[in-house]
Amino acid sequence: MGTALYKEGGETYILGQGEHRGMREVLPMTRVLFADSEPHIQRLCLEELQDEGYEVAVTGTGGEVVRLVDSFKPDVVILEVMLPDMSGLETGRIVKGTRGNTVVVLYSHVRPPRDLSPWGADEFVVKSHNLDRLKTVVRRLLPN
Repeated sequence: MGTALYKEGGETYILGQGEHRGMREVLPMTRVLFADSEPHIQRLCLEELQDEGYEVAVTGTGGEVVRLVDSFKPDVVILEVMLPDMSGLETGRIVKGTRGNTVVVLYSHVRPPRDLSPWGADEFVVKSHNLDRLKTVVRRLLPN
């Protein structure tokens, strides 16, 4: 068993390798990889997504996303479209080619394209400092 969340009463515990809590419910943590070129947006999303109970990794480049996909094994990858080294669109295609079952969400100020399939994306969210829409999309796209 890898890292997992354990909930008891109002408390949430993170359990490491080999730990258990008897017969109580232990939930595997959903992993989210978030890429944005702006450090303040990275920090905001890190905190907000961790508050939602996700294990989160952040980066500022598409190249780092590609490197982290194999080691971090994210369930969801959220990509800013305008990353500095390669576009989030190109990065999303690589992620889908490497880990086809990973949910890819594009995140940008620009208007979304009508058809996301050429970009390997499952959803598009307009970038905002209010992350409610992004969190709702992530919850909706994850398997129960």
